[in-house]
Amino acid sequence: MDMPVDARLIGDLLDRHGAALELYASQWTNCPEDCVQEALVELARQRQTPEHVVAWLYRVVRNRAMNAGRAARRRVYHEQIAAQQARERKRQPLGDVDRLSLPESLEALDTGDRELIVLRLWSELTWQQIGELTDTSSSSAQRRYVAALEKLKQLLEPTCLTNMICRPS
Repeated sequence: MDMPVDARLIGDLLDRHGAALELYASQWTNCPEDCVQEALVELARQRQTPEHVVAWLYRVVRNRAMNAGRAARRRVYHEQIAAQQARERKRQPLGDVDRLSLPESLEALDTGDRELIVLRLWSELTWQQIGELTDTSSSSAQRRYVAALEKLKQLLEPTCLTNMICRPS
């Protein structure tokens, strides 16, 4: 065909072959509609209508569907690896403190002490910012933090001998 691709041609092809193209693509992917849509967009970008436009569409849909299927399998594989690594990290001890004793020990602290430890160790806030957040001066926040760390150390002492939190200053 030596005619340009226009909206009418694409609409006719979609009406006549859309369902069959989706069925064809579904052999390789869970998103056959996307593959058909991408093939039609690619057809719209062509300067001239391909000689055997229906065969051309099937080839493009097939290639898109196979690529989408491979991408989905890779994504699932990488997600499984990431999930496995996350599970392994959770099982690994945090120094000599296991991941269950630290949260339990934090829960045993009063709310203010726990807040200071979490803010200082995990929020990356400055003493000034922590003081403003807790309505105290930065030096008071720091003193309370040191006292809270000492309480946490005493709670963790049976399970923690060499962890950074338990080391003497």
